[in-house]
Amino acid sequence: MKVVKWSVKDIADILKARQGNKFDGNLAVSGDRGNGKSTLINKIFYRFKFRPKKHQVYNREDVINLLRKQKYSLCFDDEAVNTGYKRDFQNAGQKELIKVLTAYRDSFNIHASAIPNFFSLDKDLRDLFFLHLHVIERGIAVVHMPLQGRLYSQDRWDSKYNAKVEELWSKKIQINPTFKPAYYKLSTFRGYLFFRDITDKQKKIYEEIKEEKRREKYASEEELIEQKERDSNERLYKLLVEKKLTRSGLVQYCLLEGKKYSSINSRLNLMLKDRGVKETVKDFLCPNEKARIESNVKEEINKVLPEIPQQPQQKFPSF
Repeated sequence: MKVVKWSVKDIADILKARQGNKFDGNLAVSGDRGNGKSTLINKIFYRFKFRPKKHQVYNREDVINLLRKQKYSLCFDDEAVNTGYKRDFQNAGQKELIKVLTAYRDSFNIHASAIPNFFSLDKDLRDLFFLHLHVIERGIAVVHMPLQGRLYSQDRWDSKYNAKVEELWSKKIQINPTFKPAYYKLSTFRGYLFFRDITDKQKKIYEEIKEEKRREKYASEEELIEQKERDSNERLYKLLVEKKLTRSGLVQYCLLEGKKYSSINSRLNLMLKDRGVKETVKDFLCPNEKARIESNVKEEINKVLPEIPQQPQQKFPSF
């Protein structure tokens, strides 16, 4: 069998042709860590007007913003597992990404996702890709394209059939570790792509942007966690000072949140002290659940029943 060989230029030419014909260009690059997924996307994107500082992104929000605000441009989603993981298919942000990729097709952007496993992407996202490049080792990738013209099958990537082929390969590798899979037997196979490394300058730019944007991303996540912690402490404090919190309730909270009772108790005592309250946590805790319930019931009854004015004591005549 004559093997079809692709180059980075061939891939770039197809993407440019799609833009010229007013189509978008969604492609995924998969492969094990360190095999060169990001290198391959860099190689392709440098054949366009690629601005790494702008186009290389690491979170779903930035991907959505680029796709919404640009036309005939680029979006390099360097860690697509954060944006399109199939276990997050109910996530509102992921639904929004699918909507944006569909609704903004007439922006004709080139959108490339780097992901370890193509089939870990949400199926609705996978169906929006017209090209899948799987890097099998540094410098070599397998070119896959979805099946066309199928009337009844909804699986454009023929995953069931191809999974069976891979399962046979897996059994052969267990017997013979030097076994080389025949990728051309996969129904989506369209050839092999050979590529070289990016330049030292390009590599430095890529690494600097990756480090900077990752740091921003995780710093933002840490801020959200800290804010959530502050909000949780404020809710506990409010319940405490309103004497709506029992010791058993506080213990239950600690168990559910995986926190130490002593730590939460110390935190609440510190909050009381900082706000000029002389009493401590134990002074505010309801003595037991029954007392709290009775107190709440009494309070609710008082809200419903009108106040009965005190009548003057009547003097009865003596007989």
